[in-house]
Amino acid sequence: MKAWETIVNNAMLGTTKLPLRAADLPEAITEQVEVSDTPDAEEDFLRFGSLVYQYRQSGCVPLNLRSAVLSAAEAEVKPYCHAGATAVLRTILSEEHSALLKIWLAQCELTHKCAEPECVPALLDISVAKKELRSMILSVCGKRGEWLGRLNPQWNFSAPEADAQTVWQTGRAEERKDLLKSLRSQQPTAALELLQSSWDTEGANEKVSFLEILSTGLSESDLVWLESLKEKGTKVNNAIQDLIKRIPASQPVQSYMALLKEAVTMKTSKALLGMLAKTTVEVNEKITFPDPIFKSGIEKLSSDKNVSDTQYILIQLIASVPPSFWNDHLKETPEAIIKLFQKEKKTALYVPALALAAIKFRDIAWAQALVDHGDEEILESALVSLIGSLPAKERDRYALRFIKKRPQELINMLTDFDDEWSHELAKAVLAFTSQEVYAYNKPFYRAVVKNIPVEMLKELESFMPSEEQKKAYWRNQSHELSGVLTLKQQILQSFSS
Repeated sequence: MKAWETIVNNAMLGTTKLPLRAADLPEAITEQVEVSDTPDAEEDFLRFGSLVYQYRQSGCVPLNLRSAVLSAAEAEVKPYCHAGATAVLRTILSEEHSALLKIWLAQCELTHKCAEPECVPALLDISVAKKELRSMILSVCGKRGEWLGRLNPQWNFSAPEADAQTVWQTGRAEERKDLLKSLRSQQPTAALELLQSSWDTEGANEKVSFLEILSTGLSESDLVWLESLKEKGTKVNNAIQDLIKRIPASQPVQSYMALLKEAVTMKTSKALLGMLAKTTVEVNEKITFPDPIFKSGIEKLSSDKNVSDTQYILIQLIASVPPSFWNDHLKETPEAIIKLFQKEKKTALYVPALALAAIKFRDIAWAQALVDHGDEEILESALVSLIGSLPAKERDRYALRFIKKRPQELINMLTDFDDEWSHELAKAVLAFTSQEVYAYNKPFYRAVVKNIPVEMLKELESFMPSEEQKKAYWRNQSHELSGVLTLKQQILQSFSS
């Protein structure tokens, strides 16, 4: 009721700024009760608010729409899922289990099935709150979901693509971000054009949010527009510069490469009475840096007394260029270059910067080489981030290798991904978490059911802690894990039959 919304707005703003007038009341009230404004705005607010409240409490008569015609839903194109899958879905919905629901939806979509009609309203309600599940939910709800969406605006997410401009121009902030994110993942150029169309009218916070979305699928084709932007705000300019410096062909990155070519060279000299050749990396720390690089975000002064200002600048430059630059410049493999830098203490200082560059530019070959051949400092500072930057199979393999050294950090990183772990990695994770019963509780196991293979059901008893006081905790936690793994097993079986 619009009148009640008006009262709420007036209450929030205050009667001094926005007094409630008799004219704001519904006609149904003013026809029955004689009301008028007085000089006392607070008294008027209370009187009129009381009238509207009583009016709302009295209910309303439904519209008499005898001519309304409700069309039937179209026949489903995809077959309904089996009864077993529907039974599991009911359990998942009753327990409000998001992780298992995502698995169920993925399996239903993968097998080209749709949910039974009785489950569709509950799924559409979930899609309102959980946007990350929305596309899968719409897919498995089929024609019945589309039909219900047309009847309930809250469920109507299937707006035609032609309406994208309308959403972009008039939609709420979250709707606009969702639209740009979806378009950027499917049609990067179209997303850029959409953002360009309204850039000048956007606020600073919106610009920063949209630039963050633009980082997906960032390429050289975005560069011309990004470099043309001239913004007043520091926050927006920093976000623009961050994107520009992620593109190897950009002017800042090219200037950094030119400086590093001059500053870092490979030198071969004679050793052991001239019988052997010794190859080292030479760093010219007397190089002069041009002022423009400091305007691009490179800091001049080091805050570490053990690192000179020149070394600090070089560290920043190395961290800001693609690691593949060194393959071209030094004509060596990542492994050989890492070993050359680590030969001497004065050049080993720069290896952590190589790790930052591998993560920033998502260079898989370099990330693997750094994990395989990096020294203790690398393994201490960047190990988890390097492993997290790898594809699923390699991530699993390297996590298993280092899980005993850095268990908590690696587990936290691994649970950010949906990939199911190998049997060996799952076993290693549970071997640790089952001993840390106070840190890893039931909610943890409910969330990581997506990662743990169902084969672990047979081995849960083997993880019983040796300490007596922890055994009762683990029994409860393993019972919870057993329950969710059993449901996961039922999901997989119901869609494979």
